[in-house]
Amino acid sequence: MDRLRQLISRINNQLSVLTVSQRIAIGLCAALVATSLLWLLQWSTTPEMVALLPYKFSLDEQTAAESALRAGGHDYKIYNNRIYVRPDDQPNLVRVLHSAGALPEGSLYTMEDMVADTNPFMAPEERRFRQNVAKGNSLALIIKTSPFVKSAAVVINDQTKRRLGGKSDVPTASVSVELSLGRDMTGELVDGFAKLVSGAVLGLKPHNVFVTDSRTGRTMSPPHPDEALGLGYLEEVKKREAHLVGKILGLLAYIPGVRAEVSVELDGNKKLSTRVTHNKPAIKKEDSRTSETSSGVAPGETGLQPNVGVGLASGGTGQSSVTEESTSEFHPPAVAKTEQIESMPFAPKGVRATVSIPRSFIVGLYKAEHPETENPTDQDLIQDQTELVTKVKSSVQRIVMAESEADVYVDVYPDINWSPSGGSWNSTPTGVAVGEKGMGAADTMALVKGYGPQVGLGMLALMSLFMMTRIVRKASDAVPKVPVESDDDEHEGVLSVGPHAVGEAEVGDSFLTAREVDEDTLMNQQLSKEVSRMVEEDPAAAADLLRRWIDDSE
Repeated sequence: MDRLRQLISRINNQLSVLTVSQRIAIGLCAALVATSLLWLLQWSTTPEMVALLPYKFSLDEQTAAESALRAGGHDYKIYNNRIYVRPDDQPNLVRVLHSAGALPEGSLYTMEDMVADTNPFMAPEERRFRQNVAKGNSLALIIKTSPFVKSAAVVINDQTKRRLGGKSDVPTASVSVELSLGRDMTGELVDGFAKLVSGAVLGLKPHNVFVTDSRTGRTMSPPHPDEALGLGYLEEVKKREAHLVGKILGLLAYIPGVRAEVSVELDGNKKLSTRVTHNKPAIKKEDSRTSETSSGVAPGETGLQPNVGVGLASGGTGQSSVTEESTSEFHPPAVAKTEQIESMPFAPKGVRATVSIPRSFIVGLYKAEHPETENPTDQDLIQDQTELVTKVKSSVQRIVMAESEADVYVDVYPDINWSPSGGSWNSTPTGVAVGEKGMGAADTMALVKGYGPQVGLGMLALMSLFMMTRIVRKASDAVPKVPVESDDDEHEGVLSVGPHAVGEAEVGDSFLTAREVDEDTLMNQQLSKEVSRMVEEDPAAAADLLRRWIDDSE
């Protein structure tokens, strides 16, 4: 407590010598530091994550959602089968999950979440109208989170009505989108917006959602499923060709200036086949018959036979045969499994690839083996060229799964440097150095937007604290300091009254803290202590001293 009092007293002494402007500056700096600390404390205690959807994900749904979020590099946490994200990212991540097909059915938005002011006394028509408006506003907010969308509006008509002998009414929706400058409405955008809206309205089909570009006034809708096959053929061909070209260029990235082109032919027919698997046949009835036949000749000799007695027994000759017959009857074979095999359209029918290698790369390989050769000829390069072409051709065949060697063609193109005087071979392979992928401008701006205010406020608080410390140091130099006498003086003060010496005044062990006294008061206190000590030690001397004081006073 005494330490605190000393500190407060010292601060008051230092502030007393400051001007009014300096006191105001120090007060403002102290208030700014206190406000910054309180704001940072409140910001640190605020939860950074909110539930992405009021829905508990199953294990399969959670796996699909994690894959979509992880592919986009978004921050999320999973707790108690719920996905938690930052509040500012919630609408955008709902759109991301829907685009990836990872949004569980029925979890987009519920009527209880969107309409909070419903009551049981509201008319059904009004309640339905409010629900459609709230649902359209929520969908427009999700569409607006796209970086290339400036504004969006969604109007939903979920009325369904059947008519006898006429066309029935089906749910429809209209989406008005204003894109950013430089962006055009493409089929992928229309398909994405239509699927997002149709997924939130029961019975609404994507081809019944009409998307309007507010800048151009053009209205489009996804094609009907029966008509989408022909429209998607060219897009599917482009996707597969771009995919294969990317794989080839990725494999041959060690060759600067390599070029590749792929042509894909798809089978647009949809085939349906049935495969039936039967059980092993079982025996219903089985018959078996065996027959034996034998024949023999009596013993004797040829010619006359005796007519008396019996002839001697002797071995005779004969034949025998055995016949076996077996008949089995089986039950009709039972069907074990029937499979319906549907071959989807756009199956690969043929793939052909062409790869071109720059001549300068082969020259570089030859120079690495023969440094003494300055300008190799085509005859010198033929061996290295043949080996490289064979190696590249074999690798590309495995990537495109070519059916024959003729489907992959690899050649060498002349990369010539042209000048006004003519052309010359480029003997130095050039390429773009590929480094590690660093943080892009978008990621840097996201970090600045997310943590910029906190960092700026913290820096401002530190700067204010530094300025206040400088002002206090300058003010402390202006405070007059009371000189303190050293205890090592050669002559200590001698206490005397008039012409007579009383004794030497010793320094006390303690002093009053933060209490100012004058010299007379201090001398009287020390004098009283000396007199008390003298009375205790020598009463006679004390009495003599009092007598002298009385005489001097008279």
